[in-house]
Amino acid sequence: MKKLLKKFYLFLGLIVFVWIVKDIDFIKLKEVIFTINYFPYALAAFLWLPVVLLKTYRWKKIMDNQRIFYSLKDAFLIYGSSSLLGLITPGKIGDFSKIAHLTKDRHSFGRAFLGSFLERVFDLLFVIIFSAIALFTLHDFPNFNFNYYSLIKFAAILGLVLSIFVILFYLFKKEIFYNFIFEIIKDLKQFQLKDTLFVFFLSIAVWFLYFLLTYLIAISINLHQHISFFYLSFASAISILAGFAPITVAGIGTREAVFIFLLTPLGITKEAVVVFSLLILVNYLALFAINFYCWIKKPLTSPNSSETTCPKKFPA
Repeated sequence: MKKLLKKFYLFLGLIVFVWIVKDIDFIKLKEVIFTINYFPYALAAFLWLPVVLLKTYRWKKIMDNQRIFYSLKDAFLIYGSSSLLGLITPGKIGDFSKIAHLTKDRHSFGRAFLGSFLERVFDLLFVIIFSAIALFTLHDFPNFNFNYYSLIKFAAILGLVLSIFVILFYLFKKEIFYNFIFEIIKDLKQFQLKDTLFVFFLSIAVWFLYFLLTYLIAISINLHQHISFFYLSFASAISILAGFAPITVAGIGTREAVFIFLLTPLGITKEAVVVFSLLILVNYLALFAINFYCWIKKPLTSPNSSETTCPKKFPA
């Protein structure tokens, strides 16, 4: 029964995607595809490299505060290698495979877990703050008949799914929670306010580049004529947050659902929204190429990883 449930939830995102596209007009879909401008689309693909570099540097700064030291090159290879697994696992849980690299270098599980966990915390904090600011400006969009009750229901459902996942994770992986509580408290005490603010500002830079990337994709099919950079950034942030739910791989299903919920009230057709979402998915190939290069250089199963990336030891 447990194996059946594990397999079923992996397909929930795909089921949502099929349900969304089952009644779209494929003739209109084809017309939207033929309007693609490949120049801004290619520019968007090139932005993945600075995105990965900034995210790597943010993770490195978090580890520096923990007194876990890696060169920027090694951090980049580990980060990219782990992100490859994040692209192909539900809820991007594969991103946490960075933990395995650090434990190979003789760091405890709790300390290794903290860096990846704090990345998610900073991302979540930014999305909450940015979304709150965006909601206060929704009155600037006269065509958008926003239903706060629907938003609350959507947030509640998403929160319920994440809560169930956390509870199940606790039940099956109690040791992780115990290690997290008892091992990382000491590391958290080493974070000063200036360090925390600097990491948060790095998070802002990461998100801005991602927003610019998605806006360039929107420009490639002329969506920018119907939507502002700010509002599309808001929709993109919510779609990424929904993609953290462990029911989807690469955001398939959840991204389309969020975009349809937030973009179609502005007069954007469902077909254009689906093409836009699929273009984002295809654009991930550039990110995949970067991550695959890192995987070749620093595979998770590398027998020599502890020799090539073993950091300097510092007293706790």
